[in-house]
Amino acid sequence: MRQTVQREQRVQNGYTLVELLAVLAILCALWVLVLPAYQSQMLSARRGLARLELLKVMTRQEQYFLNHMNYAHSLTQLGFPAHPYALTRDGTVAPISASNSIYLIGLEATGRSYIATASPTERQRKDTGCGVLSLESNGIRHSGGTYAAQMCW
Repeated sequence: MRQTVQREQRVQNGYTLVELLAVLAILCALWVLVLPAYQSQMLSARRGLARLELLKVMTRQEQYFLNHMNYAHSLTQLGFPAHPYALTRDGTVAPISASNSIYLIGLEATGRSYIATASPTERQRKDTGCGVLSLESNGIRHSGGTYAAQMCW
């Protein structure tokens, strides 16, 4: 009788290996399901920054046209720091050599028309669905990926 009482008094501390493996398996399954969705959302959010930047270029080009009766040939004429320049993950303008760039913003212009482009760099190159985004002076929007332009803009 005394031995059974002593055995019943033992208290289990910690977790068994099976319990730890079960938790680990659940966490891995969640990681596999959540990670692609997270990456897709990050690509989409960064694409939004590029669209916004192209619209800024367009706005400055239209103002320049009102003042000079032709479009600017360079982004520096529009008040941007360089031609072309990099757009970083937090939406700021940086030199082309910036390590955290997501898009390279460029401009091709003649006196009466222009095309502003946002070319993906670094991790954003995984956005093959949209690829290079461009905006023409007449308002036509393009994407260089496998998706239709409407899905990217």
